Formats: sequence, C-alpha cells, structure tokens
Amino acid sequence: MSVLDVARGAYVRLPPSARNYLGRVLQFVPTSLKFGKTYRHWRGQIDRARTDTAFVKAYRREALIDVLDRAARLSPYYARTIGPIVDGAPEQALPGSEAWLKIPVLTRQTVVDNLDGMSTVPLRELDRVSTDGSSGEPLVFRLDRNRSPIEYAFVHDAWARSGFTATDWRAVFRGLDLGKGETRDMEIEPALKELRLSVFHLNDESMARYLAAIRERNIEFIYGYPSAIAIFCDFLERTGAAPLRQIRGVLPISERIYPHQRTLMTRAFDRAVIVPFYGMSEKVAFAIERPDEPETYEFNPLYGYTELLDEHDQPVTTPGHVGRVVSTGLLFRGMPLIRYDTRDEAELVELPTEANGYRLVLKNLSPRRDSEYVVGRSGTLIPFCGLCVPVDNQNRVREVQFYQDTPGEVELRVVVADGHPPDLSDYLERMAQRSGSDLTLNLQLVDRLPMTNRGKRKFIDQRLPLSLLHEAPGEQIVIPPEKLKDPSFA
Repeated sequence: MSVLDVARGAYVRLPPSARNYLGRVLQFVPTSLKFGKTYRHWRGQIDRARTDTAFVKAYRREALIDVLDRAARLSPYYARTIGPIVDGAPEQALPGSEAWLKIPVLTRQTVVDNLDGMSTVPLRELDRVSTDGSSGEPLVFRLDRNRSPIEYAFVHDAWARSGFTATDWRAVFRGLDLGKGETRDMEIEPALKELRLSVFHLNDESMARYLAAIRERNIEFIYGYPSAIAIFCDFLERTGAAPLRQIRGVLPISERIYPHQRTLMTRAFDRAVIVPFYGMSEKVAFAIERPDEPETYEFNPLYGYTELLDEHDQPVTTPGHVGRVVSTGLLFRGMPLIRYDTRDEAELVELPTEANGYRLVLKNLSPRRDSEYVVGRSGTLIPFCGLCVPVDNQNRVREVQFYQDTPGEVELRVVVADGHPPDLSDYLERMAQRSGSDLTLNLQLVDRLPMTNRGKRKFIDQRLPLSLLHEAPGEQIVIPPEKLKDPSFA
C-alpha cells in the first residue's frame, strides 16, 4: 500500500497542526514509497500501451470479460439486468456482438435507484463518494479504496507532456477548504507539494500574494479550474506581470476550457504547455487532449471502454457525426459502471483501431447537462458559439457569465474592473441582429459571479430544461414553449 492510500483516510482527518507537521515529513518521503508499487506498475502499463497494440487488445478483452463476469455473478442489480444477456459466457457479450448492444445504457437515475445493489464486494470495502453537484444534480456512488495511486499514474502521465514529474510543486486553484476566516486564502500542503490558493478570494490583494508566493517558491506548474486560472491570468496582464515565464505547464481540471480562457492562458504563460484531460468522478473514462489540436481528445484504452452512441443507443461510426459519450470503467470493479451514460456529447474523429492503438478520438466534448445552447422565445435552441464572448474597448470586463431561466431572455452578467459600465453597445447590437426578435441580451453589472460550493464559476448557467441537447449541433431544434413551462420536462 502506498502513502497515498493512507493519506486519503487518516491524514486528511488530522487536525491542521498535526497534518502540517506530518506533511513536512512526508514531503521528503521518496516518490517510490509515496506512490507505491501500484503507481509504478500502472505507469509502466501506460507506457507499454503506447507501442504494444497486441497488449492493449488482450488487456481490454480480458478486462471486459472480468467486468461482465463479476457483475453478472456478484451484483444483485447486474445479475438481474445483464445476467440473462451474459448467460455465463461473458466472452460472447463483448463489444461488437449483438449481446453487447442488448446491455442497457446505464443512467444516473438507475444508479440512484439501485445504489446498494450494484456492488460486487461488501459495501464496507468501498468508499461512498459523490460528484460535486455543479450541475445541480449530485450523484452518490461507491469506489474502490485503492484508486489514488492508479488515478495518479494516469494523471501524471498526461501532465508529463508539460515536463511535470511527481516531485514538482504545483500552484493549485481549486475549491479546497483552507480554513475559516476572510483572510484564510492560501496554505502550503507539503506532503502533496501543493501551494493551495483559494478560488473564493480572487481579488487583486489576494492574487498579488499568490503571485509573490509562486515566485518565491519558483513554482513552474499551475493546476486547477480554468475559470479561476483565467481570472489570475487577467490579473497578471493588468498588473504588468505577464508573461510569467517561469510557468512551464498549465494543468486544467474539472471544467471545459473555452477559447477565450485558453487565449488568456497562452498570453499570460507564454512558455507553458497547456495539458487538459477529460475525466470524471465516476472513473469510467480518461482522455488527453492531442498536442496542437485543441478540443481533440484521445481516450486511454486501459482506463475504460468508451463508445459514442446516437439517440437510439446505436454506435456512431461516421467521423464528423455527434453522439453521447457512454463508457464502461475497467479499473475499479467494486461497483462497476457498465455502459454508463456520462451525459456528455462529442463529435467522432476516429474509431479505436489497431492503427491508433485502440484509442477512440473525439472532439468538442461538452456536457449536455450544462447546455451549450440558449433558448429563443420560439423554443428554438441557439448554439452558444453564435453569441461569442463580449470584449469592450476600455478593457474593463473582468468576468462574464451568460444566465438564462426564461426563453428568449439571456442575462449577461459582467464583473468590471472599476465599477464603471463597459461600452458593449456594438456587441449587444450585433447579437440582436443575429438573433432577430427571438432573443434579448440584458446587461447586468455585478460585483462577483455566483460559484458552486466547490468554487467553480459557470460560464453558461442554463436553468431551462433542455432534454434535446443530444441532437446534432447546428440543426434547428424547437422545444414547444408549453414544454419549457412543464417542470417534468427535463
């Protein structure tokens, strides 16, 4: 067992003073001991998978057979639902077979309704965890307790593209609990080599101290929510501290990176490699953005078996077509999620083949639950990309959020630098011309944007029930206005 597995339980529950003392000791523990042989094993497997396609093919087959077999035999829920399909011969129900397509796609609601019956091991052997609920719908499920070193192996492999190693320090912009009090906005976590920076205190005074601490420790990697990192980048530009050339890597997590955020990061950290990856709390899929191909992701075949399905649950096989991301986790089998609907959508680039190392390639991954659309008065879905991001000539706009809870009305929330309203008349006029009478943008100046309980800032806060978001972008989709008023339409 690695130190990481111990830390997840006992270490994080220690009083702050004891944790700080132990953390100062743990920072000197050799990497091999801190992460353990499980971590080293998986780093080796990931490296091997890059060139050994026969290994990948055999691993994926054996892993899927084991997942199906264990689920059908040991889980009451799966024994009832896929047991008759597998029928004691899981090797006959692998992807590509008719039996595989008969396995029902797993929804979040099904997980909620069958939580206690989905596990293949006693519940005491699993951790009860949940998503952060940033979509307004937190999900409770269970995960294997040995997950940390395995998860770190995949994440560190991704970050290695920027030059990051397990021994490097990071400046962390996440919604971490840094203690009580208005001034508690920064702390050191020596065991994990993290300078933790509060995303709830992104004012100029705090960010100046963040910058000083990053410089003092010569930290070369920035890690955290893109929304928070972008605000820090804006601060660096406004104060003349950009470009911050000591930064070699930007390691964004948890949120989609919008083009304007990526542009800010590229300017503020002009020597840095930006390494986004796609993952989720449910641990069913892991993908890394291709170098020099923004928004194009390669899925790791060792982590999960990922499919792209259309609205009829049939495989999407034509490049350029859009579908739902559905995945089966291969690593953590205590509570397997088989053909789990991630509620994300994407465009197919390449199907997994021997030629690409059995790596599914998708682009424009976006969450259906956090709509990339706004709704016109007529019920027509308008792709958000048609609205673009407002820029004012006076450079007063600091943060922006698009909020909608009424068809045809979008609230453009803007945080400004000095309290004076920016001149967005050209932008508002241009948007009015694009949408005609179907959409009105209302400008509202605010002191700050609302955040989730973990400190995330939604760029698009869509409160209307948009159950048709799995349709192909660019098509005109009309939701009847009466449906938008029906609370059951979701």
